[in-house]
Amino acid sequence: MRRVLRIIAVALVATLLTPISATTASATAGDSPLPLLHATRGAHAVIENDRGAQVLLRAVNVTQLAEYYQANPDVDANLPLARDDFRDIAALGFNSVRLVVNWSRLEPTPGGYDTDYVAEIREAVRWAADYDLYVVLDMHQDAYGIAVDTPLDETCSTGTHPNNGWDGAPEWATITDGASTCTPGEREVAPAVQHAWQNFFDDTEGVQTHLVETWGRLARDFARSSTVAGFDLLNEPGLGLNPFGGNATTDLGAYYRRAIAAIRAGEREGRGFSHIVFWEPSVLWSAGVSRAVPDPGFTRDDNLVFSPHIYAESLSSDTIGSGFKVAREVAQRHRVALWSGEWGFFPDQPADAADRIERYAAAEDRYAVGGAWWSWKQACGNPHVVPQPGAEPRPVSPSLVRFTCPEQVMSPVDPAFGDVLSRPAPRAVPGRITDLTSDGRTGAFSLTGQYADGAKRCALRVFVPERFADLDVRTSGIRRLATRTRQGNVVLRGCVADTYRLRIG
Repeated sequence: MRRVLRIIAVALVATLLTPISATTASATAGDSPLPLLHATRGAHAVIENDRGAQVLLRAVNVTQLAEYYQANPDVDANLPLARDDFRDIAALGFNSVRLVVNWSRLEPTPGGYDTDYVAEIREAVRWAADYDLYVVLDMHQDAYGIAVDTPLDETCSTGTHPNNGWDGAPEWATITDGASTCTPGEREVAPAVQHAWQNFFDDTEGVQTHLVETWGRLARDFARSSTVAGFDLLNEPGLGLNPFGGNATTDLGAYYRRAIAAIRAGEREGRGFSHIVFWEPSVLWSAGVSRAVPDPGFTRDDNLVFSPHIYAESLSSDTIGSGFKVAREVAQRHRVALWSGEWGFFPDQPADAADRIERYAAAEDRYAVGGAWWSWKQACGNPHVVPQPGAEPRPVSPSLVRFTCPEQVMSPVDPAFGDVLSRPAPRAVPGRITDLTSDGRTGAFSLTGQYADGAKRCALRVFVPERFADLDVRTSGIRRLATRTRQGNVVLRGCVADTYRLRIG
């Protein structure tokens, strides 16, 4: 509390406008519904709330409701999800999660809909709301689905190796045309995976229609939730038999158009409102191999966000600068906002990527966009950790909360990553962010904003980690600066003039 009061006292001295009327609120969380979010369109498209404030969704991927292939029968493929996960995520300063859900669990049989699984999702959304975390519901897949694994008794031909099953589509919707599950390289290029994707794009036996209808049901169930920021239509869509042509453009756009229509119909049926639709490019984007995307006319819907996975200097050979530049160019061509649904670094020791995560964070701030770190917790038996069916796990599962394997011993978040991810950050900025810098190592922070007509002037929210709560706060064009505590951290609140600035440190 002493530190909270110091922020107030310094602001009283440093502000260049009228004296601040500061208050300190209790540490309770989730005491009111989160403001509704939507995406704007145009040359300066952003995510904003219903108070006219730009919102940066700083998130982490939560995979613990997924159904993953168990590559090693002696090691669990996933970890249970608990309310404390959301508490710990919020304590690190994230304001959102990208919650992985799987088609295989939503529709385990053709035409079925598992309401028990939906209840698990609904519980997770409630837990997120308890800690003021938005949720992006992500229809996740890797290498098409859970049933593309190479049988243990099969010998792969020279130049290929056994492939894990992964997650996503149910077995009944996996049409491989008898193609080999062995792969000559990455998981996506296994012939069985490519054939399964081609049959999805062609809607063979109505498999795509099934997923479209499942989206409609899921959207109906969360139609009235303001905690749910939006729906991610399909994680890293895979390769059909024409990966550099129509699969990544026309075919993907056709699925997106159908899924969006089903989502909007579900929201209407659920008497809700339009949530943001996050749409992704092909998996080849994440690898930096192809920039093909559906044409801007694939849908007439306005509530859209382009959501590539910017794995620059990580899984992709792109530089961080070029990764952001090309992502922004595509978003601007489509006149939609930008959000990186996945990003992260996976060295043996987090300190080895300290420079890269700092430069990535600086690029996030420079472009004033959010993103979701991959991932929160990952079990030692997850196929990301076990290299092929029947194999032993690698020594470490490199999620943000790391585990030594196979014993599944948890380590705390390493400061090399945690300090940067939990840096000071704008939560809501009336109008638009015009300049932003933030240093998670020192706490130095600078935000400049421009008010826009119709915005609520008192909607400013800035997150300050507890470790920086005793730094000086200086303001210009901001009045009635106040604070609220959250899990020991501080959220600054204020009312803005037409142009304004807030600095820390």
